[in-house]
Amino acid sequence: TAYALLEQESAGAADLIEEKKKRLNELLDIRKEIGKTKRETAYLKKTKEDFDILENVLRNAQGKLRSEFIDTTNTALTDVWQRIYPYGDYDDLKMNVDEAGDYVLQLKTRSGKYVNVEGITSGGERSIASLALRIAFSLVLTQNLSWLVLDEPTHNLDKNAIGELSETLKNHLPGIVDQIFIITHEPLLEDAASAYLYRLERRKELDEPTRVLVEKKY
Repeated sequence: TAYALLEQESAGAADLIEEKKKRLNELLDIRKEIGKTKRETAYLKKTKEDFDILENVLRNAQGKLRSEFIDTTNTALTDVWQRIYPYGDYDDLKMNVDEAGDYVLQLKTRSGKYVNVEGITSGGERSIASLALRIAFSLVLTQNLSWLVLDEPTHNLDKNAIGELSETLKNHLPGIVDQIFIITHEPLLEDAASAYLYRLERRKELDEPTRVLVEKKY
Protein backbone atom coordinates (compact mmCIF):
# COMPACT_ATOMS: atom_id res chain seq x y z
CA THR A 1 0.00 0.00 0.00
CA ALA A 2 0.97 3.61 -0.31
CA TYR A 3 1.22 3.95 3.49
CA ALA A 4 3.58 1.01 3.73
CA LEU A 5 5.76 2.41 0.99
CA LEU A 6 5.78 5.78 2.75
CA GLU A 7 6.86 4.16 6.03
CA GLN A 8 9.58 2.24 4.22
CA GLU A 9 10.89 5.39 2.56
CA SER A 10 10.69 7.25 5.86
CA ALA A 11 12.70 4.55 7.61
CA GLY A 12 15.27 4.60 4.82
CA ALA A 13 15.54 8.36 5.09
CA ALA A 14 16.01 8.11 8.86
CA ASP A 15 18.81 5.55 8.40
CA LEU A 16 20.42 7.79 5.82
CA ILE A 17 20.21 10.76 8.18
CA GLU A 18 21.83 8.73 10.98
CA GLU A 19 24.56 7.61 8.61
CA LYS A 20 25.16 11.20 7.54
CA LYS A 21 25.25 12.31 11.19
CA LYS A 22 27.73 9.57 11.98
CA ARG A 23 29.87 10.57 9.01
CA LEU A 24 29.61 14.24 10.00
CA ASN A 25 30.80 13.42 13.54
CA GLU A 26 33.71 11.46 12.09
CA LEU A 27 34.62 14.41 9.90
CA LEU A 28 34.38 16.75 12.89
CA ASP A 29 36.69 14.45 14.86
CA ILE A 30 39.12 14.39 11.94
CA ARG A 31 38.95 18.16 11.78
CA LYS A 32 39.78 18.36 15.49
CA GLU A 33 42.73 15.99 15.03
CA ILE A 34 43.96 18.05 12.08
CA GLY A 35 43.74 21.20 14.19
CA LYS A 36 45.57 19.48 17.05
CA THR A 37 48.25 18.22 14.67
CA LYS A 38 48.69 21.70 13.21
CA ARG A 39 49.12 23.17 16.70
CA GLU A 40 51.62 20.46 17.64
CA THR A 41 53.48 20.99 14.37
CA ALA A 42 53.64 24.73 14.99
CA TYR A 43 54.88 24.09 18.54
CA LEU A 44 57.55 21.67 17.33
CA LYS A 45 58.61 24.12 14.64
CA LYS A 46 58.91 26.90 17.21
CA THR A 47 60.81 24.58 19.56
CA LYS A 48 63.22 23.63 16.77
CA GLU A 49 63.79 27.31 15.98
CA ASP A 50 64.50 27.96 19.67
CA PHE A 51 66.93 25.03 19.80
CA ASP A 52 68.65 26.26 16.63
CA ILE A 53 69.12 29.66 18.27
CA LEU A 54 70.45 28.00 21.44
CA GLU A 55 72.79 25.81 19.40
CA ASN A 56 74.20 28.85 17.61
CA VAL A 57 74.64 30.68 20.91
CA LEU A 58 76.44 27.70 22.46
CA ARG A 59 78.60 27.23 19.37
CA ASN A 60 79.59 30.89 19.39
CA ALA A 61 80.26 30.76 23.14
CA GLN A 62 82.32 27.59 22.71
CA GLY A 63 84.32 29.18 19.93
CA LYS A 64 84.92 32.31 22.00
CA LEU A 65 85.94 30.31 25.08
CA ARG A 66 88.22 28.14 22.97
CA SER A 67 89.85 31.19 21.43
CA GLU A 68 90.31 32.85 24.82
CA PHE A 69 91.69 29.62 26.31
CA ILE A 70 94.19 29.26 23.46
CA ASP A 71 95.28 32.90 23.75
CA THR A 72 95.73 32.64 27.52
CA THR A 73 97.57 29.33 27.24
CA ASN A 74 99.85 30.67 24.50
CA THR A 75 100.76 33.68 26.62
CA ALA A 76 101.81 31.29 29.40
CA LEU A 77 103.55 28.98 26.90
CA THR A 78 105.69 31.79 25.53
CA ASP A 79 106.87 32.75 29.00
CA VAL A 80 107.48 29.16 30.11
CA TRP A 81 109.25 28.13 26.89
CA GLN A 82 111.67 31.04 26.96
CA ARG A 83 112.54 30.23 30.57
CA ILE A 84 113.04 26.47 30.31
CA TYR A 85 114.34 25.88 26.76
CA PRO A 86 118.13 26.40 26.81
CA TYR A 87 118.78 26.80 23.06
CA GLY A 88 118.07 29.46 20.45
CA ASP A 89 116.84 27.38 17.50
CA TYR A 90 113.20 27.62 18.65
CA ASP A 91 112.24 30.85 20.39
CA ASP A 92 108.52 30.30 20.93
CA LEU A 93 105.98 27.55 21.53
CA LYS A 94 102.27 27.86 20.90
CA MET A 95 99.11 25.78 20.75
CA ASN A 96 97.06 25.99 17.57
CA VAL A 97 94.03 24.36 15.95
CA ASP A 98 94.55 22.59 12.62
CA GLU A 99 92.10 22.27 9.73
CA ALA A 100 90.58 19.14 11.28
CA GLY A 101 89.81 21.04 14.49
CA ASP A 102 92.47 19.24 16.53
CA TYR A 103 94.91 20.92 18.91
CA VAL A 104 98.55 20.92 17.79
CA LEU A 105 101.76 22.16 19.40
CA GLN A 106 103.98 24.29 17.21
CA LEU A 107 107.50 25.68 17.58
CA LYS A 108 108.72 28.92 16.02
CA THR A 109 111.95 28.56 14.04
CA ARG A 110 114.61 31.22 13.52
CA SER A 111 112.97 32.13 10.21
CA GLY A 112 109.71 32.94 12.02
CA LYS A 113 107.87 29.90 10.67
CA TYR A 114 105.89 27.68 13.03
CA VAL A 115 106.34 23.91 12.64
CA ASN A 116 104.48 21.08 14.34
CA VAL A 117 106.31 19.59 17.31
CA GLU A 118 105.12 16.08 16.46
CA GLY A 119 107.18 14.46 13.74
CA ILE A 120 109.68 17.31 13.32
CA THR A 121 111.59 17.83 16.56
CA SER A 122 113.87 15.58 18.59
CA GLY A 123 112.77 13.51 21.57
CA GLY A 124 114.30 15.99 24.00
CA GLU A 125 112.58 18.94 22.34
CA ARG A 126 109.25 17.11 22.36
CA SER A 127 109.64 16.27 26.04
CA ILE A 128 110.40 19.90 26.93
CA ALA A 129 107.50 21.11 24.76
CA SER A 130 105.16 18.65 26.47
CA LEU A 131 106.48 19.74 29.85
CA ALA A 132 105.98 23.41 28.93
CA LEU A 133 102.39 22.67 27.93
CA ARG A 134 101.70 20.93 31.25
CA ILE A 135 103.16 23.85 33.15
CA ALA A 136 101.15 26.34 31.10
CA PHE A 137 97.96 24.37 31.80
CA SER A 138 98.75 24.33 35.51
CA LEU A 139 99.34 28.10 35.48
CA VAL A 140 96.14 28.81 33.54
CA LEU A 141 93.76 26.29 35.11
CA THR A 142 95.09 26.05 38.69
CA GLN A 143 96.82 29.36 39.29
CA ASN A 144 96.75 29.19 43.09
CA LEU A 145 98.31 25.71 43.42
CA SER A 146 101.71 26.35 41.80
CA TRP A 147 102.72 22.70 41.73
CA LEU A 148 103.24 20.10 39.06
CA VAL A 149 102.97 16.29 39.17
CA LEU A 150 104.84 14.25 36.53
CA ASP A 151 104.18 10.51 36.36
CA GLU A 152 106.83 8.65 34.32
CA PRO A 153 107.81 11.69 32.21
CA THR A 154 110.71 9.83 30.52
CA HIS A 155 108.51 7.47 28.50
CA ASN A 156 109.98 6.98 24.98
CA LEU A 157 112.95 9.30 25.73
CA ASP A 158 116.55 8.34 25.01
CA LYS A 159 119.46 8.95 27.39
CA ASN A 160 120.28 12.40 25.99
CA ALA A 161 116.65 13.51 26.13
CA ILE A 162 116.41 12.32 29.73
CA GLY A 163 119.51 14.36 30.55
CA GLU A 164 117.96 17.47 29.00
CA LEU A 165 114.71 16.88 30.87
CA SER A 166 116.59 16.41 34.16
CA GLU A 167 118.49 19.65 33.60
CA THR A 168 115.26 21.51 32.86
CA LEU A 169 113.47 20.13 35.91
CA LYS A 170 116.30 20.97 38.27
CA ASN A 171 117.54 24.33 37.03
CA HIS A 172 114.69 26.01 35.16
CA LEU A 173 111.36 24.92 36.61
CA PRO A 174 111.80 25.97 40.27
CA GLY A 175 111.53 29.62 39.23
CA ILE A 176 108.13 28.95 37.67
CA VAL A 177 106.49 26.29 39.83
CA ASP A 178 106.85 26.16 43.61
CA GLN A 179 106.59 22.37 44.00
CA ILE A 180 107.34 19.57 41.54
CA PHE A 181 106.52 15.92 42.23
CA ILE A 182 108.15 13.33 39.97
CA ILE A 183 107.22 9.64 40.00
CA THR A 184 109.63 7.56 37.92
CA HIS A 185 111.42 4.24 37.49
CA GLU A 186 114.26 5.98 35.62
CA PRO A 187 117.47 6.20 37.75
CA LEU A 188 118.92 8.92 35.50
CA LEU A 189 116.14 11.25 36.57
CA GLU A 190 117.42 11.24 40.16
CA ASP A 191 119.72 14.09 39.12
CA ALA A 192 116.61 16.27 38.76
CA ALA A 193 115.95 16.19 42.50
CA SER A 194 116.55 19.50 44.24
CA ALA A 195 114.69 19.10 47.54
CA TYR A 196 113.78 15.55 48.60
CA LEU A 197 114.42 12.16 47.00
CA TYR A 198 112.64 8.98 48.07
CA ARG A 199 113.45 5.54 46.67
CA LEU A 200 110.63 3.07 47.29
CA GLU A 201 110.55 -0.70 47.09
CA ARG A 202 107.90 -3.35 47.38
CA ARG A 203 108.41 -7.11 47.09
CA LYS A 204 105.13 -8.21 45.59
CA GLU A 205 105.95 -11.91 45.77
CA LEU A 206 105.99 -11.61 49.57
CA ASP A 207 102.95 -9.32 49.60
CA GLU A 208 104.93 -6.77 51.58
CA PRO A 209 103.95 -3.12 52.00
CA THR A 210 105.92 -0.47 50.16
CA ARG A 211 108.92 0.77 52.13
CA VAL A 212 111.34 3.69 51.83
CA LEU A 213 114.88 2.53 51.09
CA VAL A 214 116.59 5.90 50.60
CA GLU A 215 115.64 9.38 51.68
CA LYS A 216 117.81 12.31 50.66
CA LYS A 217 117.47 15.99 51.36
CA TYR A 218 119.28 18.45 49.10
